[in-house]
Amino acid sequence: MTAPAPTCPDWPIVYPGDCPALDGVADPLVYEQMATQYLWNWTGRVYGTCPVTVRPCRSDCAEGMSTFWGGGPYPRGPALRGSAPWTPVLLAGQWFNVACGRCGDDCSCGGGTPALRLPGPVASVDQVLIDGTELDAAAYRVDNHSLLVRLDGDAWPICQNMSEPVSAPNTFAVTYDYGSEVPVGGQMAAGALSCELAKAASGDNSCQLPRRIQTIARQGVTIGFLDAMDDLDKGRTGIWLIDSWVSSVVNPPRASRVYSVDIPRPRNRVTTWP
Repeated sequence: MTAPAPTCPDWPIVYPGDCPALDGVADPLVYEQMATQYLWNWTGRVYGTCPVTVRPCRSDCAEGMSTFWGGGPYPRGPALRGSAPWTPVLLAGQWFNVACGRCGDDCSCGGGTPALRLPGPVASVDQVLIDGTELDAAAYRVDNHSLLVRLDGDAWPICQNMSEPVSAPNTFAVTYDYGSEVPVGGQMAAGALSCELAKAASGDNSCQLPRRIQTIARQGVTIGFLDAMDDLDKGRTGIWLIDSWVSSVVNPPRASRVYSVDIPRPRNRVTTWP
């Protein structure tokens, strides 16, 4: 039986060389799935994309105030008359400071941009359905890997009928790939690991993965035991091509930075898709 192609995470695989071990197994896809799952977990599930469909809806907050899309805090906005500019609100188990205002942020002139914030990072958008009709892809873009900005002059819907399917009127749904694209180093690491897993399964002596069985011989007595796999849990396979890439993304060098609470950080917008 052939295993179904994995949909999450979508992790392209590049083989750094020939792998005869995969040619001799019944289903090479199984070892590719194992390799991508290992690397996905070792790297904190940062790389690799997963298709998700969300149905955005506005969250109502205290005293008639509202957040932007996604239940997160609206960065800035006018205060209600006679009240503080910020109001702490408990949303989905987390505290946010919210203020009344439009969706998105206030980087644009003219009162804000019709944008909604998706749970990101957003790698690409596959489809936007409004009232069951697909919106032209030229009518929106993605900024900062999370803001879905509308470009056709209309605003995003602020409510919908959640009891109806996304093909029905009065509904709104966004289908997109959640996550970050896998760098070429990660694609090659997946290929190398897939090959070694196939070797281990077939008993190939050229397999470079660490053997769990260790032995100690003392005074004619040989004792065998299994290691605790502590290094393997951290992505240390003993294979340089794999370990070096995992280490470079898990523990990257970080430059020193100094922040001041008195100086606001610049609010920049970068188009990340398409």
